[in-house]
Amino acid sequence: MRKLSTDLAHALAAEYVLGTLRGGARRRFESIMRDDPQVEAIVQKWEASLTPLAGQVPAVEPPARVWKGIEARLSPAATTSGESGVWASLGFWRGFGLMAGGVASVFLAAALYLSTGPRGEPIFVAVLTAPAPEAAPRMVVSMHSPDLLRVRMVKPWQEASGKSLELWVLPKEGAPRSLGVIENVAGDTLITILPTDPRVRGANALAISLEPRGGSPTKQPTGPVLASGVIAPVRKT
Repeated sequence: MRKLSTDLAHALAAEYVLGTLRGGARRRFESIMRDDPQVEAIVQKWEASLTPLAGQVPAVEPPARVWKGIEARLSPAATTSGESGVWASLGFWRGFGLMAGGVASVFLAAALYLSTGPRGEPIFVAVLTAPAPEAAPRMVVSMHSPDLLRVRMVKPWQEASGKSLELWVLPKEGAPRSLGVIENVAGDTLITILPTDPRVRGANALAISLEPRGGSPTKQPTGPVLASGVIAPVRKT
C-alpha cells in the first residue's frame, strides 16, 4: 500500500473527522490509518481540533465540481506561482509557512463551510490556520453573497487580551491590506464588502495579526501573525 504524502494525509484526515470522506474512500483511509502510525497521529490531531465543531452537524457530500476546482488549484504550478507572488513581495510574512499548510487548509475550508455555513455555495472560502507546532484551524472566512464577508471564529485566542485581531488580505503583489478588526469571540463577524473593493483585488490569501487595541496604527501589520490560509474560489460571481 502506497504511503500518503503529509499534505494528502492532512487533507484526508480533515475530511475523515468531519464526515465528508465516505464509502470506499473512507474504508481505504481507515486501512491506511491502521497501518501507518504517522497517519493515525495526524487524524488524532484533527480530532482534537475539530470534533467539538464537527459533532454539531451531519455528514455531507460536497459537490464534485467543488473538489475538481480545488484540486486544479493545488497543482504544482499553482503552488509555485502562489509562493513567488506572495512571499517574494511581502517580507513581513516570510517564514510563516502559509503555503506549507495550504493543501490541508483548502480542502478543510470546503468541508467546514459546507458543514456549518448557510445553504448554497460560497464564492470563496479560506481556513486560517495557526503556525506549527499548533497547526490548528482557528477561523473560517467565506464570501457567500457578493457584498458580505463572513468570518467564523472557531477557536478564540487567549493570548489576545488587551489587544485586537486584525484581518489582512495578502494580494499576489504588494503590501497586505486591512479588512478591519475582528472580535476575539466564538461566532460570526460580518463584513460588508464588494468583490470590486480594491482591498480584495488580486487576493491570494488571508491572515490575522495581533495588533494594539483598535487595530494597527500604521495601516500595515505591526504584530505577530497568528493564523493564515489560502483562498479557495468555489463559484463565480
